[in-house]
Amino acid sequence: MHPAIQFKDYPVLFVDDEELLLATFARQFRRDFTIFTANNGKDALELLRSHPEIALILTDQRMPGMTGVELLREAMKIVPELVRILITAYTDMDVVIEAINTGHVYRYVNKPYNEDELRSSVMQGIERYFLIRERDRLYAEKIETLKKISRTNRLTAIGILAAGLAHEINNPLVAISTFLQMLPEKLKEPQDADYWTSFYSVSVKEVDRIRSLIGQLLNYSKTGQKEGLELCEVDLNALVQEVVTFLNNEARKKRIDFDLQLATDIPKGKMDQEKIRQVLLNLMINAIQATHDGKIILATSILKDRHDQVLIQMTIGDTGIGISEENLQNLFNPFFTTKGGEGSGLGLMTSHYIVEKHRGSIDVQSELGKGTKVTVQIPIDPDQHERRQGDRRADSPISNSLP
Repeated sequence: MHPAIQFKDYPVLFVDDEELLLATFARQFRRDFTIFTANNGKDALELLRSHPEIALILTDQRMPGMTGVELLREAMKIVPELVRILITAYTDMDVVIEAINTGHVYRYVNKPYNEDELRSSVMQGIERYFLIRERDRLYAEKIETLKKISRTNRLTAIGILAAGLAHEINNPLVAISTFLQMLPEKLKEPQDADYWTSFYSVSVKEVDRIRSLIGQLLNYSKTGQKEGLELCEVDLNALVQEVVTFLNNEARKKRIDFDLQLATDIPKGKMDQEKIRQVLLNLMINAIQATHDGKIILATSILKDRHDQVLIQMTIGDTGIGISEENLQNLFNPFFTTKGGEGSGLGLMTSHYIVEKHRGSIDVQSELGKGTKVTVQIPIDPDQHERRQGDRRADSPISNSLP
């Protein structure tokens, strides 16, 4: 038994229509457990509603009004994690088997029960309840930690985006500034049609462009408070081109060319646009930081997996320094980075988490001195996608050689 469990902290509900059996059970186990009793299914359900701390329920099968299996089925709706034990005679084995197969019963105990065996069964049931609750608690902590990491990583990326935004805004500002500088003189010459039509129209368009760029930057800065995905139809090619626009200036500083190989036949896919934009940003920044005097290839395509399910694929390949085989094995660990002070080690881990939430996969292939290629595959509709256990890449998300 788990040493951390105080069994009296996890109440037990015993249900039987015979008052003598209720009293006997309470007398036998009051030193071991905190006990509630009920002599019918209706009262038992009311107890569960008023005492959600109850961890385990034991019930007799043959009771008037509501059978044990029916009671356990309803109890599961009230407290899904409740451990359910059925006490029954051999003559009801068909009912027991069906209840176990449908998940309504954790375990059954033969009637009349052996006191020591029943005590052991209840302890094991409480231990199961404890472990399930502990698992859920740790998972909730993991989710919260990942959300905080994602926000930290996003703030790091926004600094790079801001530099790109400044460069992109400077270009339209030239046209707007020229228009305004010439305005006093042109007010005296209202007959200059070229100025008042073409030049004015260009200035208005450039203002709209600046507004659009700022709006995109604000999208990047969203903290993404909601844990679930907000799926909508997204044009992945347009998303790639948008991120390239922001990072063009950063790439030019290092004499890097972008080579876009975007398939024209890709339909819009259901994805969380903000989160996938974050994945693109993370991966492209990694590629820029690893590359000097080279190029970054961005390709999109559509394909089917071996179960004939449609996937959208995106690859980001660079001609940078590459990653050693030893470092590849740690690539998705939090705070692990191959970039020294230039990286936090959060980008790839965050990206992997987002792709997994989309029921997709992320694969990294690299070789020292030759570059790195990251391949992301996302189902065209995560809600309708069935991913078999053998298709999951989470257990082995990396490969250590280029194709």
